Amino acid sequence: MSEISIVVFEILVIILLYIIIFIYSAISSDTITTCLSLSIYIILLLPLFLLLDKLNCLIFANNLENKLFFKVLFFYSTIINLFIGFFLLVQLLYLFITQ
Repeated sequence: MSEISIVVFEILVIILLYIIIFIYSAISSDTITTCLSLSIYIILLLPLFLLLDKLNCLIFANNLENKLFFKVLFFYSTIINLFIGFFLLVQLLYLFITQ
């Protein structure tokens, strides 16, 4: 169970980094900042999905697939991930078009 807690903590840290990137990019309307934020976002995609897959395997192995917390974690991490990625892409395109 402690391994599941560590993986959940790592997932929450990556999501926190996504939120910090989102806030920083939303406040700043610079092309370089948005491009850097999008590149950091893309770099963090692979570790997040690997951790979500590892958590899914651990949940299945420990017979915890009916717990609501894990279902909510999977759902909201995906929603936050899609929203921030879409926002960064649209903001970058807007900044390229307007300059």
